[in-house]
Amino acid sequence: MSGEPLCIRTFAEVIRCRMGKKARIKNFDPDKKSFQSDAEVKNQAPINLSQVYDFYKLLLDAVTYISVYNGETGIPDIDPAMTSQLKNGKCEINQRIKEIAQNKATRKIITDYFDANLIPNIPGIVCSSVLGDIDTLVRNAPDITKRKQNALKQAYLQKKSDAAYLAEVYLFAICNGTNVKDNINSKTATKDKPSEDPLELIEKGLVLISALPPPKQISPPEELLEEEQPYISELYAAYGDKEGITDFCEEHLAQYDEYNEDRNERRIDYFAADTVRHGVEELYSGSGRFKNQFEVLKGETLAGVSNTARKSYPNGYERMLVVMEQAVNIQVSQYILSRSPYWISNKIKMGVCHFLVNDNKLRWVKR
Repeated sequence: MSGEPLCIRTFAEVIRCRMGKKARIKNFDPDKKSFQSDAEVKNQAPINLSQVYDFYKLLLDAVTYISVYNGETGIPDIDPAMTSQLKNGKCEINQRIKEIAQNKATRKIITDYFDANLIPNIPGIVCSSVLGDIDTLVRNAPDITKRKQNALKQAYLQKKSDAAYLAEVYLFAICNGTNVKDNINSKTATKDKPSEDPLELIEKGLVLISALPPPKQISPPEELLEEEQPYISELYAAYGDKEGITDFCEEHLAQYDEYNEDRNERRIDYFAADTVRHGVEELYSGSGRFKNQFEVLKGETLAGVSNTARKSYPNGYERMLVVMEQAVNIQVSQYILSRSPYWISNKIKMGVCHFLVNDNKLRWVKR
């Protein structure tokens, strides 16, 4: 069983050899919308469900019985030739049966059929081992993603009924399994492992991103750098706009402790963002595809604060404060590294606003 794919053949062969040899099949009564009772089938001739044809027919009928009663077309007859080929891995499930299996209601339909005709015909002494072997088949199948394996494992541990669990696994085997042995071997020859679930790949990527080490921190130098002049000048304009000083400059800071403290904090924010800018360049130095992530961060930030910046305020300082409050609240999900606590923070978001000022995308004082 180790390394076997999950398909109708492997599912069936785990169970078939343990089936009762004197089974009676209960037919579905569409008028009563229920299966026959034990009393109604008591006088029927028993069948041997350990036989290939009888057992595979039971499995396929579990999918199609409602569709047959509803008069749907294109449903194939289940004959010994078909079941023999399925058992020997010589053919795939008929496409029409696959289509029916993909209907939303089919899981309950199969569960009801298994409740009536499969579970009662598995000797009670071996039922638990049958379920355990199906679970082992699922866990060892090389053609199932880890995400789906975990889901089926949970279904096994939390199963509402034996029939419901077997129906879920069987439905997956029909819709997703490859039954032809040559096709299985061909897949194995072209790749070492099955393609991974896209959601699983995303989850793995997020885990890797969240585990990234922090970028090399850049602290504000004592002297202002030339590159800081645009956003610093705009800060001074905002301070002056509030105080009515048109030519507010660094010398005025000695008179206003609030603005001196604010300017120093804004520089810390700016260099927090600059740390990310340099870190992104180093991190993606070999990949042009992601090297623009700091530009993505700026674009996300601008989109999040631009409406706030356009509103009317009594002065430029108030505009700056409100925009900064908005900046820390926005989501920057297009920025890939936002999944890492080291590569995004409130200070980084506010610092990006100063970069937008340098780019002439934001202004605190309307001119």
